[in-house]
Amino acid sequence: MRILPLLSSPPCNSPLSNPRWALIFSSRFLFFIFIALFSVTLCVPNASAQTPEDAVRGLARRVAEIHDAPEKLSVEWTNISSLPESESILLREAFLKELSSRRPIAAPEAPAALLQVVVRETPTDFLLVARLPAAAGEEVRMASVARTAFLPVMTRGNGLRLAKQLLWQQPETILDAVEIAEIPGNAPSGAGTAAANGVADIFVLKPDALAIYRDGEGRLTEFQELPFSGYKYVSRALRGEARRNKDGNIAITLPGLNCAAHGPATAGERWSMQCTPATLPQPPSPATSPVASLTPSTEVAGEPKPVTLTSSCDATSWRLIAEASDWTQPDRLLLVNAEMKREEAVAALDFAGPVRRMTSAEDENSALAVVFNLSSGSYEIYRITMVCGR
Repeated sequence: MRILPLLSSPPCNSPLSNPRWALIFSSRFLFFIFIALFSVTLCVPNASAQTPEDAVRGLARRVAEIHDAPEKLSVEWTNISSLPESESILLREAFLKELSSRRPIAAPEAPAALLQVVVRETPTDFLLVARLPAAAGEEVRMASVARTAFLPVMTRGNGLRLAKQLLWQQPETILDAVEIAEIPGNAPSGAGTAAANGVADIFVLKPDALAIYRDGEGRLTEFQELPFSGYKYVSRALRGEARRNKDGNIAITLPGLNCAAHGPATAGERWSMQCTPATLPQPPSPATSPVASLTPSTEVAGEPKPVTLTSSCDATSWRLIAEASDWTQPDRLLLVNAEMKREEAVAALDFAGPVRRMTSAEDENSALAVVFNLSSGSYEIYRITMVCGR
C-alpha cells in the first residue's frame, strides 16, 4: 500500500503550479473573505451608533408598553448625575414627546400616577431609571448611554449642582423674602455675628405685614411682625420688594407705600418701622398708548429677576434664572454663567409651581426663592445653594 504524504507539491499540470493562476486564485479568495466580513458587520447591530435621544425614546416606548400601568401618568424627571443640565433637558423633552404619543400625560396638578425618571451614572455610562407604580408592584425600566456620547459638553460647569432646602410654608401670600446673616444689635455682646453663630434672620414680606423669622439650624421661628397699619394692598401681579440698604435698614416697596424697618440698637430691643404713602403711577392715556386698556385688575407679572451665586469651589460667579414665565405651570431654576443661554444651563432645580421671587444672600453663597406650590396652594420659601462635584 502506498501512503501519500500529507504535504505535497501540486502536479505539474495543476493550475496552481502556474504563478499567474496562483495569483488570481489568491486575489479571488481574499475578495470573498472581505465580502463575508462586510456582510457580518451589516448584520450585527452597532450599539455605539445609538444616539442619546434614541435611548430615551426606547425607554419611553418600554414604559408605554407596561400593560397593568395606570392610564394617566405625570412625569418627574431628576438629574442627579454630572450630566450637564442642558443635555438632561434635551433628553427629558425627547422622552416626554415619545411617551405622550403613546400614553396620555396628565397636567402637573391633575391626579395621576407618578412616573419617576432619574438620571444616574457609572464610570462608563449614564443610566436612566424609570419607576412606575403598577397593579402587580413597582415596574422598573432602564436605559444606558455611554459617557463618550457627551464628551464635547462634559467639561462645562465642573460638576456643579444645585440644592434646595425648604425653610417656610404658609397658605397666605408671600411677596418677597430676604435673608440677612448679621443684624446689628440682635446678638448679645460678645456672642459674635449671626453668621458665625449659624443664625440668620429671614424677612418675609406679606401684603399686610413684614414678618421677621429667626433661622437656627434650618428651623424658622417667628421673631417679630410689623403690620402695615391702615394700608390696603391692591395688586393682581403681587408686586412688592424688600431689600437691605447700606445703613442696615430694610427698605420695603409696595404699590402706594414705601417703608423702612430699623433694626434694634441694643440687644433685646425690637424692630421698628416707618411708612409713607407713595404715588401710584398713572395709567397711560388711551390716545397715547395702545396698552391703555390694561387696568390694575389685568396687570401682568414678569419673571423673577436673575440673582448671582458664587461657587464655594472656585469662587466663580454664576447666575440663577427661572425657566418658565407662565405662573400657572411648574417651574425650574437654571444655573448659567454670563455667556450661557438658558439651553446651556449646567444645573437645574424643579419646583411644583412658579418661582415668584429670588434674592441673593449678602455673601452671594446662597439665595432665597419664593415659590407658589400649585398642588398644595401654599407659598414656600427655599434656600438655594451650589454643591461642588457630582
